[in-house]
Amino acid sequence: MADQLDQVTFGTYYVRDDAAEEFERIIPESWATLRRLGFIAPGLPQLFRSVTEPLRYLEIATWVPGVMGPAHEHPDLIPVWTRLAALVEPHTPDVVDRGLVFDEFVPVTVHAVDA
Repeated sequence: MADQLDQVTFGTYYVRDDAAEEFERIIPESWATLRRLGFIAPGLPQLFRSVTEPLRYLEIATWVPGVMGPAHEHPDLIPVWTRLAALVEPHTPDVVDRGLVFDEFVPVTVHAVDA
């Protein structure tokens, strides 16, 4: 059944130019906590950094079905996600008249941490 499959998320973070290094240090903490709590699949999610402006990171993570809502309220995650939220800025993507965009990203290697 489709509702039994893991859910893959593609998260886009519009990170302030001066916060990229800190973002790359904190995001593994988020992943470690999510793994420890059983919210995401084993292994590291994938992280990519944009080649062009604005600076953005694309995170691809595999979530266990039905846990995304509880994860956003979990007291172990709120402090980590609050730190991440302080590093991003609002952004409204440009209107694309073709309905098709090919953004360029490079893989980012971060060091795993234990939560």
